[in-house]
Amino acid sequence: TRGESCAYDSMNIALNWLETLLRWGHVIAGIAWVGTSFYFNWFDLSARKAREKVARENVRGTLHEVHGGNFYYHEQYWPETEAPGMLAHSGAAQLTFLSGFALLLLIYWLGASIYLIDPSVRALTPAAAIGISAGSIIVAWLAYHFLCGAVANDALVFLGMTLLTAFAAWFFGQVFGARAACVQVGVILGSIMAANVQFIIVPNHIAMRRQLRAGAPLDRNCGALAKRRSQHNNYLALPVVFSMLAIHFPLAYTHRYAWAILTLIMLAGAALRHQRNVLHLGQGKGFSWLVAGGACLAAAIALTFTPAPAARTTATTPSLAPDAEQVFAIVRTHCASCHSARPASEIFPVAPLGFMLDTPGQLKAGAEKVLQRTVLTHDMPINNATGMTQRERELLGAWLSAAGPGGQRP
Repeated sequence: TRGESCAYDSMNIALNWLETLLRWGHVIAGIAWVGTSFYFNWFDLSARKAREKVARENVRGTLHEVHGGNFYYHEQYWPETEAPGMLAHSGAAQLTFLSGFALLLLIYWLGASIYLIDPSVRALTPAAAIGISAGSIIVAWLAYHFLCGAVANDALVFLGMTLLTAFAAWFFGQVFGARAACVQVGVILGSIMAANVQFIIVPNHIAMRRQLRAGAPLDRNCGALAKRRSQHNNYLALPVVFSMLAIHFPLAYTHRYAWAILTLIMLAGAALRHQRNVLHLGQGKGFSWLVAGGACLAAAIALTFTPAPAARTTATTPSLAPDAEQVFAIVRTHCASCHSARPASEIFPVAPLGFMLDTPGQLKAGAEKVLQRTVLTHDMPINNATGMTQRERELLGAWLSAAGPGGQRP
């Protein structure tokens, strides 16, 4: 009925707003968390032995800086009593995780049949897909936590995490749709970062503050444990950010070597982060790490130029000559349920990104985008939820190639 339709539309609009606000909050919290991590890592590496009179005892290092028209002086020290009004900085990490988990639940778990599952990759039930997604978060944290406890050398921990990340990127590509596989790698690494804060860094901070309140000697080992995990988070930040942004780059995440491309770019991010840390520490320019990061990035980019599988190279076969009516029937079946002024999809109350395909004119205007996402990368429909066939992609590709810039299609 009309009343039920209005209620359904209202619910979809409300959910769309919830998703939008969660995305906004997630980005803001993430900026605050990464910014705080980068700032304090820079401070710890840049602080130097005091050369002037200090205000506190047990000063480990001092630092001068200027920002926003003001000058600042900092002392890094081991206190004997807790200072009043001491600030903690865990809130941004916790908000980032909570908002990110809410998005994972709202989009990828509640919409598992569309966003997680691609039948052409693996025929999973929604429950199985959600179980793999949730279980991998727990398994990854336990593996990393065990590795940190068993291995004191952080270089070996980093090597282990690299292998874990590469395996995860490959594994998720075997069970999930391409976009979900990319996001899930970021999810497990971001969850490791959040767990570091919640289960290691914050408890050790609390333990040290309790020691100060009780007048007991400060156990500096607590500080060392917290600092180690904080430094790990510092190196994971850039890889996680790329994993989340990569879903806007289907050429990479839909590629047959998507797992290698993602791993290489994450390695590039970690190498570039290390170059900055070496520079802050005053141990040279870290040029070799800059080269290593650039090499990983170049290798990832080079992989995207490798030939596509044979099944996709036939998308614009010249012998195909579909007419406009035949092509638009394909669009109505597989595209217009979401990309329309009035979407029929239960997921999208409005056309994603405002991109509509209600008329042949709109299809011709968006020919390049549709060709890229539907024919060349197979990114659309999402996880091929509507079952678009290879033949339909070939017909659509032949028509779009002629309809785009330089084409002859009227």
